Amino acid sequence: MTQFAYTAVPFAPGSASAVDAHAAKTSGSGGGSGGGGVVAGREEAPDEQSLRDLLRERGLLAIEIRPAHIGDALRRSFGPARLGKGDTIWFYSTLRTLLESQVPIESALSTMHDLARNPRLAGACSRVRNALRSGASLADAASHERGLSERQHIALLRMGHESGKLAHAVDLVASSLERRQKLAQTVMGRLAYPIILMIAALGVVWVLATFVIPKFAETLTTLGGELPLPTALTLSASRYIVWALPPILILAIVAWLMRRTLISPSLKRTFAEYILRLPVVGGLAWHRDAGIACDLIATMLEGGGDLLTGIAQARDSLSSPVLAERLESVRADVREGIDLGESLETHRVLPPMPLVMVRIGSRTGELPGAMRRASVACAEAQQRTTDRLLVLMEPAIILFLAGIVSWVAYALIVGMLAMNDVGTM
Repeated sequence: MTQFAYTAVPFAPGSASAVDAHAAKTSGSGGGSGGGGVVAGREEAPDEQSLRDLLRERGLLAIEIRPAHIGDALRRSFGPARLGKGDTIWFYSTLRTLLESQVPIESALSTMHDLARNPRLAGACSRVRNALRSGASLADAASHERGLSERQHIALLRMGHESGKLAHAVDLVASSLERRQKLAQTVMGRLAYPIILMIAALGVVWVLATFVIPKFAETLTTLGGELPLPTALTLSASRYIVWALPPILILAIVAWLMRRTLISPSLKRTFAEYILRLPVVGGLAWHRDAGIACDLIATMLEGGGDLLTGIAQARDSLSSPVLAERLESVRADVREGIDLGESLETHRVLPPMPLVMVRIGSRTGELPGAMRRASVACAEAQQRTTDRLLVLMEPAIILFLAGIVSWVAYALIVGMLAMNDVGTM
């Protein structure tokens, strides 16, 4: 059992009493109720999905769920029970191929168990197959497997099971995962060279500070005299860099891995607002989340789901809490009969060009196709912005590295000349 910290809101009329009762229950054990009907507390559960189901039974919709302790977060992030993204894509892609070949689903999972590329994946296939033999649906079986249980995918599988189009639902899930992986690989592939340059620059700085500058410092101090200001500053900075740079890098890596545990929802929202206001990075983040929202809504509609469910699933999948709140406002508007395109424009969920596509699709009745085209437009805009950033980033890193090396050389040469003058006096 893992202890989770969570925030939740009532999701149905008449559930305010559930909020009050649960807030009173958790207030004595470290939890509390925030303003506006928001409940914050801690609860033990086997996994996040189980806690979401438990909160839903209490009339609460989970907004944020994260491990309460750092040790739990590390175990959940790197534990052997977690499937990687590549394993998840392999699972759904292979299952799609076998189902398209008219293989019964239990036989398909048995074949996948034999073909699995690692024990974790083989165990997941075996557990899903056993759950199906016990009478569970594929959605229920996959919901208990970490890595297979993204909410929007489980909703698609459930709709496919109820409509008798399970193979189509699996195809939509696999296609969605493959598109996401392709986009991530494209971005990371373009970032690989600048990242290598940055690591090389930091490595050169650290080597200079650790091995090169101290040797010159010994030589200069033996000659006596007063060091010039550039030389003195460089020697002082090198002493700090030697000890400060490795801990800073380690802390930065740990903070990134533990960001879900260390960053509170309010701080995350404040940071997201700041990011969206930035000139270039804000547009990049906006197009990224808008593309995810359009892709998920299109996938949900193509799978036979309704628009409100698609918006809800997209809302829960966005990384920016600000855009998630805007999308929830859109969902409330659509429930009241307001046009989707008009609401998206009012709440500024989509960038201008994708918004035009969705508004046209909403008027012509081709909303799934319009959402898919809007998702592609967001991905293309994100790629163009990334390309522009990379064009500037690569020479900037090279100039930074050249500047550091030039300054060190200048400072040491000035110091040597000054000490030489002292020696000739």
